[in-house]
Order: sequence, then C-alpha cells, then structure tokens
Amino acid sequence: MSNLPFYLLAFLGVIAVLVFFHELGHYSVARFCGVKVLRFSIGFGPVLWKKAVGPDRTDWALSLVPLGGYVKMLDEREAPVETAELHRAFNRQSVGKRSMIVAAGPLANLLLAVVLYWGVFLHGTEELLPILGAPPADTPAAVAAIRNGQQVRALDHEAVTTWNDLRWLLLQKAVDQDSVELELIDHEQNIEIRRLVLSSIREEGWSGDALERLGLRFYRPELPPVIGKLSAGGPAQRAGLQIADRFVGVDDQAVTAWHQVVERIRAAA
Repeated sequence: MSNLPFYLLAFLGVIAVLVFFHELGHYSVARFCGVKVLRFSIGFGPVLWKKAVGPDRTDWALSLVPLGGYVKMLDEREAPVETAELHRAFNRQSVGKRSMIVAAGPLANLLLAVVLYWGVFLHGTEELLPILGAPPADTPAAVAAIRNGQQVRALDHEAVTTWNDLRWLLLQKAVDQDSVELELIDHEQNIEIRRLVLSSIREEGWSGDALERLGLRFYRPELPPVIGKLSAGGPAQRAGLQIADRFVGVDDQAVTAWHQVVERIRAAA
C-alpha cells in the first residue's frame, strides 16, 4: 500500500504524456490547415489553470480530470462565429482537411511510440549473459559435463551473447535436431566443446521450462552451505540446527554448496 501513491502518480504521468502528444497532433495539423484553436487542454472537466498564448490567444489549460484531453476549435455548430473568421471554422474545412485533423492525434501517438522504441534500441537494454549454473544430476547438461560458471559462446557455431539468444536457438534446434554443440568458456578463459542432447524436449513435450528440463540454469555463485539465519520456531530450529552450522551431507549425500542443500531438501517428501 505504501507504493500506491507512487504508482498512481506514475500512471497519471504516462497518461498525461500520451494525451499531450495526441492533442498536439490535432492542434498542429489544425493550425497547419488554418483552423483557429480556442483551447488546448490536458484533462477535462473544470479548468484548474489556463493561459492565453499566441496571436489567436489560444487557452493552454490544465483541467480537473487527468484521464484525457481535448483541442477545442472554432466551429459554427458549437457557437456563433464572426463573419471575418468563418473561413477558419473547423466545419467550413474540406473533408480532406477535417480528416487530416482527426487522424493527426492517433498518428502522433504512433510517431511517439516509434521515437521511444528507437531511443530504447539506440541506448540498448540490459540482458543476462548466458552463464550457466551447476546442472542437476542425471539431466542432459550434467551428462554433457557442463560446470557452474561456464558461459555459452556459440551454439552449433552460431554466436550466443544473451540468455534469450541461448533459449531461442535451443528451441529452434530442438524441432529437428537430437543434439547441439555448445562452445563454452570459463572464468579462466578455457574453451571447451560439449554435445548437449535435446531429445528430452520433444519426448516430454514443449510445455513448461524446456531449458530447466535440459538442466540449463542461470549461474549461481558457489555459496558455502552454512546457516546464516533461522526462522523462529521453524522446522530447522526445532530439529536443533543453529546459526553457523555447516551442512556436509543431506540424506547421506555429500554437499559442498548451498544450492545443493536447497535442491535436496526441496526434492524430499
């Protein structure tokens, strides 16, 4: 609940930007076509603030309800128009000009979307590197001897730079291939080639996380299996475990990293 005011303001801010560019499209084309604009309003309902600007003394206004806006043009259908300004009334314009003015709002929003996406792509986006975590036992990745911390550089000689690259290439290859060749590099810059079997994806179906079934996981640092905190009255505390205890095994299976403890306890009944 504490974040509600922030989300509300952010929502209204986005709406205000969209409305501004939408109405600016109507306004700009109306002026281009010689139509007189009486008011440019962000929001609708009672006017909270306005200022007359330009030779036509157009009112630039902020109104009470910030979920829309409008451009009010000179129009005989709304109020009497002086003879000298009849040629500037919206209703006196040709069908082509009126259509241009009406279509300009949506087109302005489309142009805004193009510019924003262009800016995002120009700046770039952050994506996860295809660094792999230790695979669960008996998965294709474990059989291929993939180790924690290795990064995928190429898949069947196609460059891989992000986790999404790896995901999509694997799914594409799995459609008609039984295995792929992975080029891996570790933190010491050692390069290894591993053959990963993909047949399990088709055998077990395409639903769910196919990479998880292959044993391909995000990289996780090798945290020591040492208890740092216990929930008061929880199962671990009731079993006698204490802070700073180190796990050496779970169900007679040796463990050397925290994620192994988590996986083996999670898999237990």
